Amino acid sequence: MSERQLFLGGYVLFPSGHYAGAWRHPYSSRDWLGRDFLHQVARTLEAAKFDLAFIPETVSFRDGFERHGLSNAIKHDPAQVAATIAAVTTHLGVGVTLSTSFNEPYNLARTLLSLDHLSGGRVAWNVIQSNGPANYANFPHVEQLSGAQLYDRGDDFVEAVTALWNAWDRDALVQDQETGVFVETSKVTVPDYKGRYLSVRGPLNLPPSPQGHPVIIQAGDSPRGRQFGARWGDVIFAIERTPADLRAKKDDLKAKARALGRDAEKIRLFAAVQPIVGETTEIAKARRDFLKERITPAAGVEFFSQFSRLNLSGVDLDAPYLRVLEERATEGQAEGRAVVQLTELLGARAGNITIAEAAVEFSTSELTPQLVGTGVEVAEQLTDIFASGAADGFLITPTHFPGSFDDFGRAVVPHLQRLGVFRQDYTGTTLRDHLDIS
Repeated sequence: MSERQLFLGGYVLFPSGHYAGAWRHPYSSRDWLGRDFLHQVARTLEAAKFDLAFIPETVSFRDGFERHGLSNAIKHDPAQVAATIAAVTTHLGVGVTLSTSFNEPYNLARTLLSLDHLSGGRVAWNVIQSNGPANYANFPHVEQLSGAQLYDRGDDFVEAVTALWNAWDRDALVQDQETGVFVETSKVTVPDYKGRYLSVRGPLNLPPSPQGHPVIIQAGDSPRGRQFGARWGDVIFAIERTPADLRAKKDDLKAKARALGRDAEKIRLFAAVQPIVGETTEIAKARRDFLKERITPAAGVEFFSQFSRLNLSGVDLDAPYLRVLEERATEGQAEGRAVVQLTELLGARAGNITIAEAAVEFSTSELTPQLVGTGVEVAEQLTDIFASGAADGFLITPTHFPGSFDDFGRAVVPHLQRLGVFRQDYTGTTLRDHLDIS
């Protein structure tokens, strides 16, 4: 068995996630609102020994996304989803996405620490900074900040939250029935945090959780986002097209973390991948081709418009892709990451493809690398990336719910175990134990 063991996370975003047609897949659940669906996903991930169920977030209604059933078209409160998943599992970690923009430090710190206690120390906080007119319209009291200012405020926010989490010494809760002392208050600090953007007195009315406090996840990819991740992230999520790009990102983050005085070897990088598994290679390829058929041109264009930040409203779906980029680009938007990477992926086809065809191509995975093949072939591809040092684990993004996780657990995980790069069973009890970042 390899000394290094890879980690696995499952992307729990419905009715569609990185694949824009997931809800239309004939094997997908339709019970997006009920707990039975979440229980099934949770038990499937735990049966396959996954480390983490990752729950994204959004706080606004997008007309086009709701119309076409795109990502976050249905969105429960992520903390409630986490509680539902934790209730039917004993080892699986739960990553909860909550924004620093539209929450208060005290409430967020207590919500997450409560979940961490009630799950036995299995919670992570995916830290995001949110903006955009639709979001701000739902929180009119929140000051609208620039991207850089959002990260500056985010630094304040995480400083405040961690100060609240660390206010109690581990032995502060004494519960001495003889003396009548319940909490040794001399072992509880009043943080009285004051930052540039916010302040909170504290302390929380909760002691440390079994793992101390939740694991921190970060996924920002701008230069400022990487600096933020290097400062705070225990786990970094990345979507990169090649192992070389993953390695470059990982090296950059670790260098930034070392410069901040952190132990960079404790940072775990999860690479997003979209496995498409078949009984044979040919069946897997046919399933990959089938995915495109479940995305309507209008849905693909809506999805691509959001992530490319191009205004594609009213576009002629049969218009040439490159011409649309030229016509619709404003202020250098056509140089955005999604556009550049899609154009590179299309290669010579970019000049002979319509905007609808290009958008559907993008919408099959949101440029998440597709690993297509038998269970053995997918396991070998994952092992090669892991063995190269480019990633410490993988975030599995599904094409249908919860069948993709079933397929992966049955067809891929046994071969990862055979190759000696993935656990036979859980070790330890907390998420920090599983990720070896205690």
